[in-house]
Formats: sequence, C-alpha cells, structure tokens
Amino acid sequence: MKISFLGQGLEPTSKNAVGNLLVKYLKEKKFNSFTGFSAFASEAGIYGLSGHINSAKKNFKNLTIIVGIDQGGTSKEALEEILSLNIESYIFYQKEKPIFHPKFYLFEGTNDVKIILGSSNLTGTGLFTNIESSLLVEFNQTDKDGLALLSELKTYYKSLLNYTDPNIFKIDNKVINNFFLDGIVPDEATRKRNYSKGTSTSTGKKVNKSKVPKRSVPKVPSSIFPSKSKKSKPTTAVPVAATVPVTTAITSKNLVWKKLKLSNSDAQDVPAGTAITGNLKLAQARFKLGTTVIDQKTYFRNQVFNKLKWVKTKAHSATYEETFGVFDISISGKPIGKFTLKLSHDISRVAGQGNTPTWLHWGPTVIPILQKNSLSGKTLNLYEVNKDFLIDIV
Repeated sequence: MKISFLGQGLEPTSKNAVGNLLVKYLKEKKFNSFTGFSAFASEAGIYGLSGHINSAKKNFKNLTIIVGIDQGGTSKEALEEILSLNIESYIFYQKEKPIFHPKFYLFEGTNDVKIILGSSNLTGTGLFTNIESSLLVEFNQTDKDGLALLSELKTYYKSLLNYTDPNIFKIDNKVINNFFLDGIVPDEATRKRNYSKGTSTSTGKKVNKSKVPKRSVPKVPSSIFPSKSKKSKPTTAVPVAATVPVTTAITSKNLVWKKLKLSNSDAQDVPAGTAITGNLKLAQARFKLGTTVIDQKTYFRNQVFNKLKWVKTKAHSATYEETFGVFDISISGKPIGKFTLKLSHDISRVAGQGNTPTWLHWGPTVIPILQKNSLSGKTLNLYEVNKDFLIDIV
C-alpha cells in the first residue's frame, strides 16, 4: 500500500490538485467503478467533471456521487448538473445539526484501487484552487492492509452505499425542487454570495483587506476542466429569493397588468401587531387586453408566466403549483434591485368571481422595502421585460 500527500492551493500551479487526479483516473481503463462523497457541490465543479464522467461510461460499470446539502453549500444548479449525468446520484440530509461533511473519491478496478481522502469538495475551487490537503491511498486487490482499509470504509458507510439509509434521497427533479422550495438548497448565485470572502461570516461586515499581502493563486485549468458559459444556462433556472444590482438595460417592456390603489394588505402596510399576508393576489383589477377584461383564473398562469417552470410541490394537492420569476423592482422611478420571487397558483382558491388563484409572494427581502416606502394607495404596473419582469410602483 502506498500513501502520498496531496497539497494544493499554496502555489500558483498545483500539480497534485484533487481535480487533476479525478480527471486522470476517470480516463484510465484499469478502473471500472467510481464512488464520490462530497459535503458540497457547485455547478462549476460538476459541469467541469461532466465531460470526463460521460466519457468514463465506456469503461466504468458503476459511477456514483453522494452529496450533502447542509449550510447552503450545494446549489440547485449543481444538483441539476448531477442529475443530467444520468448516473447513480443521491443526497444525504438530516434535520439535526450534525452535517454531512465527508469527502472521498474511490476508484476500483480488477487489480488496482485508489482512494483520495481529504478536504476537497466537488466545487471548482475545492478541486483546484482552495488550499486543501488530502491523502492518496493506492493498493492492489492482493494487498491485505489496503483491502482492510477499503472494507472499513465501506462498512462504515454501508447504509449510504446500498441506498437504504432513511436520510438518503435519490436525485430527481422532484427532490431538487422540494429542497429548493423549502429553502434548504440555494441557487448558484446565492451559494457564491454565501461563501464570498468580501464579508466576515461571523459579523456580516466588510473585511478590511488593506493590510493583507497579495499572493499568486492557482486557477482552474480550463483546458481539462471547462467552465459553463453563462449563455448556456437555461433561462428558466430558478434562484432563491435574493437581490442583486440592476445592471442590464431595459430594451423593451410590455405592460401585462396594472393595479390601481394598492391595498394595505397588498403593500404589507398594516398596523403593528397585525399579521401580514406576504403576498400580492393577482386579481382581475379591471385590467384589459385591448377591449377585453382579463380572466384572472387563467391569465397569469397560462399567459403572463406560462414560460416559467411550474412544479407541483404538495403531495396532498393535485392543483397547487409553484415557480419562481426574476423581477426588477422600482419605486417612484427609483430602481430598487433585481429579485427572484415565488409565484403560486391553485385553481381551488377560486370560490367566486372575485377570488384569485395566482399569487406573487414578496418574500423576506422585499417585504421590509415595501413597508419602509408606505405604498398603500399607489399604482403597481407589471411589465414583461425581455425574458424577465419589471414591477414599477408609482
């Protein structure tokens, strides 16, 4: 049995980066099985490996990835990338505080076995640029010490490796969306913000970097680990409610709804001690398309937001659906920001002509902004802008 130290990140080029070895071993015909455990995964990390994993299918009989989703460390897009690989893929998650945190990558063949155990997650930075340390354990199928180690590893994680653990979830679209809508799995942009070094994770304050010396750092090698072009991302990707600066120019906008005199409930402007609704009911509001008044029961779900990806998220309801849309919001002509907001639709909400099956949920980021500006009685205009939307309250 041979054990080698793998260090990465302290020098501009890390030859022993875990990502380099994963790419290398996925190409080797002497292996027929790969199993990867990772606490976190990013879209870039999985996408960079995807071509190598797909090529490995020619020789590998087994390709398995099990990831954790604790602390917002794995994104929705990463899980979707894993799903697209069409391999054995699972999430381990429990509600209790101890988090799923192992990282190991196991390659097995008829004669050779290699195990990488260390700190590298399935993220682009974790595999190549972060300062990480791992051990590479190499042995053959006749090595008693090596086989004993392998047996210990497989015995400890037996319930995960045979997929019988009650807290293991096979990755599919329903599982991804359920964890996403529950706020456990963030979108990729939110995951990156959470792990940004621009703020202190303990205080949330900006870090003073003026006294920190600069150093050369490694880069993800694009030649073997391609990055995903922003243009290649689906336009219906659904991020968690968040705000980012408005930087894109509005080239065209189409008014799709107007509501005069927002109520206190719509504006979340209610007396202290009174519960807020948290949503805006997309009512008829006497809005016309040409000379025809809209039918609110179908208009918003089937026309305005029909291009968004709607998902049925309640097992006990065959009619309840949810999706997310990207909205620029401006108040009195002042741009506030770009937000991803939840929309829900349930035709069972309709019990009379005045009821509305489609609701816009303001979310915890937008509600304080509405309350601060006291928007009761104002007019809300909803525009379709390019492929997103604009809410202009005046």
